[in-house]
Amino acid sequence: MILTGALPLGLSLTLFVGGFVLASCLIVVALRPVVRRHVDDPAQWDRVLGHVIGSFGVFFGILLALVAVSVYQNYTAARQAALREAGQITALYRGTTGLPEQVGGPIQDTLKEYLRVVIEEDWPNQRRGALPEASTAIVDELERQIYAYEPVGPQQAAEFSQLLSTFDDFVKTRRERIDATVLELPTLFWVAIWVGAAVNAVLIGLIIVKSRRLHLVMAGMLALFIGLVIFATADMDRPYQGSISVGPGPFERVMDQLEHRSDP
Repeated sequence: MILTGALPLGLSLTLFVGGFVLASCLIVVALRPVVRRHVDDPAQWDRVLGHVIGSFGVFFGILLALVAVSVYQNYTAARQAALREAGQITALYRGTTGLPEQVGGPIQDTLKEYLRVVIEEDWPNQRRGALPEASTAIVDELERQIYAYEPVGPQQAAEFSQLLSTFDDFVKTRRERIDATVLELPTLFWVAIWVGAAVNAVLIGLIIVKSRRLHLVMAGMLALFIGLVIFATADMDRPYQGSISVGPGPFERVMDQLEHRSDP
């Protein structure tokens, strides 16, 4: 669930949270006369309502916390996958330095091409929520080049075995990075959050407060905090989209290192 879209972060945050606070205040304004008209015993009403709000607040707070933690863990996992993949590319490049030049040179060129495609083509697709496919053909070519090599002697065999192990780890990590493109919370969780937010606003509106201004301030402050939590959670829901997202920085740094390494 992405809330920023094409709008700047500051504007989208202001519009969302401001609208959230406004809706909560309107609910308070609408419910105040209804409560005054139908409640005969304010003391008993507040006592019962206090129990309801307390019980609801515990469950709604737990739900928000669990969802926020889950989204952050998904974001962290996607970031760690990108870091591991970039590190494994570096390890593959270094592993080719012990191979014959006619074998290691083409593999190194393929790795550089892979980095370029990931940065310039894969990542823009991931930011749009589309599974990246441009680098798949390069991975196939890289696999062909590696498996075409036939080591001679125990030293080359050991180096080649390590290279194969690193390549297998690279393929698995790449799959994790790609799968995170469509990683998001189930719709049912967002339904529960929005229903909970609406119920919370209604319960706050049902409280009997003599001062209308104080009632609105209380409802607005609570709505402000809940709106910020929901916005931050929704913005991070897909790791490669939104204002808080995983970028191609690790791959760009590896590309710079390899280019400097190739300079005479």
